[in-house]
Amino acid sequence: MKCNTFTKKLPRNMYVINKDLLNQLEKTIYSVLFKEIRQNNNLSITEAAELCGCSPSKISKFVQKLGFKNYKEYSGFISGKVFSIIPDEKERLKRFLDDFDPEIIDHFIRYLQKFEKIILFGYGPSFIVGQYFEYKLRSISDVPVWAVPHETAINDLLSDHNLVIIFSVTGQFRSFNTLYENILSKKGKVAFVLEEGHTEFAEMYDFVIFLSKYMQDSSLLPHEKTRTTFFTFIEEVIKQLSSSSFKLRNKKK
Repeated sequence: MKCNTFTKKLPRNMYVINKDLLNQLEKTIYSVLFKEIRQNNNLSITEAAELCGCSPSKISKFVQKLGFKNYKEYSGFISGKVFSIIPDEKERLKRFLDDFDPEIIDHFIRYLQKFEKIILFGYGPSFIVGQYFEYKLRSISDVPVWAVPHETAINDLLSDHNLVIIFSVTGQFRSFNTLYENILSKKGKVAFVLEEGHTEFAEMYDFVIFLSKYMQDSSLLPHEKTRTTFFTFIEEVIKQLSSSSFKLRNKKK
């Protein structure tokens, strides 16, 4: 069944921010609340409504449109309260799998279906994730898809109605701001797939998936962290795309 917005509660492990779902007023509310909640993580829904010049019911509808069950869950996400470090990797992955929600996959696929070309990018080991996704997508679809290791390669491929998917565990290795603005200037769109919950990405960028609220050992450098959650995510995307319900474009025989 096709749907344009989330109506169910997002899993306690995975989150997606898609600002394309919001109208201009809601984008303004988002910006105002994001800044305020980051400074005051005890901001009540009544205070949020007063700050935005609207009713508490409008705030409730706004957060539900983004996919959160209620304002408390939205506030916990923005403030970072929902995220925690689990140094034991086996335990972290177990919790990730236990909480995995296919609705995130459905939402991501519906976003993919809007584009005529897909470019996959990541730094270091995250580029390997992009290569794996490229291999999988090419086997089931005739939509042009490329995994590229350098930002300059994106510029060579980019045109209208293209989507650049950026994989990053932490999002902290290098700034994506210049790349992001360049893609938008060429009328492309960007989807970030992050593992860890650095929610400043939810302020700066329009489409971000946070794969897990359980973060890896903070003593590890970005290149030392595992990419297991990415491969799990990709396998679920391919599984859905291979079904009769979800297609990009059928691969020609």
